[in-house]
Amino acid sequence: MIGYARVSTGDQPPLPQSKALQSVGCVEIFEEHASGGNRARPVLAGAGRRNTDDRLPAIIAAIKGADPNITLHAICDRLESMRERTPRRRTRWQPSSAKMLLERAKRLGLL
Repeated sequence: MIGYARVSTGDQPPLPQSKALQSVGCVEIFEEHASGGNRARPVLAGAGRRNTDDRLPAIIAAIKGADPNITLHAICDRLESMRERTPRRRTRWQPSSAKMLLERAKRLGLL
């Protein structure tokens, strides 16, 4: 989950907001100092954007989250049945590719 903490002045610390966001499960928190009179929120504007390379790890994380005991071969079968292509745009998945993307999903905090 992604969180956003904003404080109005530079002397206000966003730490209490950030801690509250962490306590409810946010793994990525964006902090911004911006007054209420200024509507520009550049940090907020870019907060929800993920790299397109994160799409496959997110799919694999969802598969693993739905069935924590699923094997790498079963993940490959599921991806092929969904007609998802590998990172190299191939149609056949190898367990090593699924494992690499599963590890990336863990680093991204998706698992």
